[in-house]
Amino acid sequence: MRRVVVLVLTICLVAAAAVAKPKRGSLVGKQLPAWSEGYLDIHTISTGRGECLLIVMPDGTSMVVDAGELVYKSKPSKKSPYGMALPRPNNDIRPTDVYADYIRNFMPYKDTIDYYHLSHFHMDHMGSIRYKRWKRFEKGDYIMTGPTELYHQIPFREANDRAYPDYENSIAQATGVDAMSNYAKFLDYHSKNDGMKASKFELGATNQFALLHNPSAYPNFKIENVCVNGKVWDRSNNKIINVYNGRTIRENASSCGFVIRYGKFDFLTAGDIGDYYDYEYVVAKAVGKVDAVKAHHHLSPHSMNEKCMKELQPQVMSVTSFGNREIQPDQSKLGFISKLGCRMYCTSVGEAMLKLYPKVYKKCRSVSGHIVFRVEPNGERFWVYVLDDFDSEYRIKLVDGPLKAK
Repeated sequence: MRRVVVLVLTICLVAAAAVAKPKRGSLVGKQLPAWSEGYLDIHTISTGRGECLLIVMPDGTSMVVDAGELVYKSKPSKKSPYGMALPRPNNDIRPTDVYADYIRNFMPYKDTIDYYHLSHFHMDHMGSIRYKRWKRFEKGDYIMTGPTELYHQIPFREANDRAYPDYENSIAQATGVDAMSNYAKFLDYHSKNDGMKASKFELGATNQFALLHNPSAYPNFKIENVCVNGKVWDRSNNKIINVYNGRTIRENASSCGFVIRYGKFDFLTAGDIGDYYDYEYVVAKAVGKVDAVKAHHHLSPHSMNEKCMKELQPQVMSVTSFGNREIQPDQSKLGFISKLGCRMYCTSVGEAMLKLYPKVYKKCRSVSGHIVFRVEPNGERFWVYVLDDFDSEYRIKLVDGPLKAK
């Protein structure tokens, strides 16, 4: 009888272990298991029309970074001889609707986004106001695009950017002052009428994006604000480094950047910064080694250079790509980074690029889909999931991991 009991217990333990540690391919074709308490999820949402991250913190606090909304034809033109990447999931759904559906599906508290953060004022991050079909919210006198539309679908408790409330003295190249004015009107109305908090990104802060639901349970989690407006916070000596120091700074270099630290796991996202005046190197040196990074500026030629990568040494990289361009992601960068052993995952590389340069894109682990970095409680290990972005089932296409955090 005792032998039978032992045998049964052994079988049960083996079965439980099999469930806890599924084989890499066992989840392919299935839906991503729901977030659970203690896990950190970082989603790079793919629409083929802009950049957007969803972060679900260990206690369920939610943060959305950017909500770009571009609308353009996929046919070739002088500016884009290869045409553009296909919109995800199709051209009938505007990007902000895709973000809203995705966020509701994966966010544990589905009625409100805790933090909305805008990295910088460019339309592939904040939405374009140039399309006549976008509606105007008459009460606030602003056009509903990107974050200003997303708010009407899922309200924010707090909206945060690099300039609030002084937009008149902020530079916004390419997007222009009209888009900034539109966004400022949105903040002004809802902060006065709906109780939404508006705030400015605080360089060097480690508690601006704090856990809201159960903070005492996760003392090893924090978000550090490391760069903005051409300045970098060096946490080793608590010093602010002014890299641009009076020189002209473009909007991309003004991007906000922060590091998520959870136990041994570290993740960096810094908008569209680049290597001008060694800026991204100074950022990387201040940050130190990380496990995961969102590629700066869609992995353009002037981003993620050798000096920067030597400091960061990421194991994995998400690349937000949405144009048939040879420079976003830059093909030489793909080769250079793959030699370093960093795994790259792109959201939406167009078919034209894949056909023209198949050997180049084979260096990537994935060239289409939503990308999810899932970190286990206490940050010891993490996984990478790539989800199908051509429907709303979000079925798993690829599983990598577990990977050990440094």
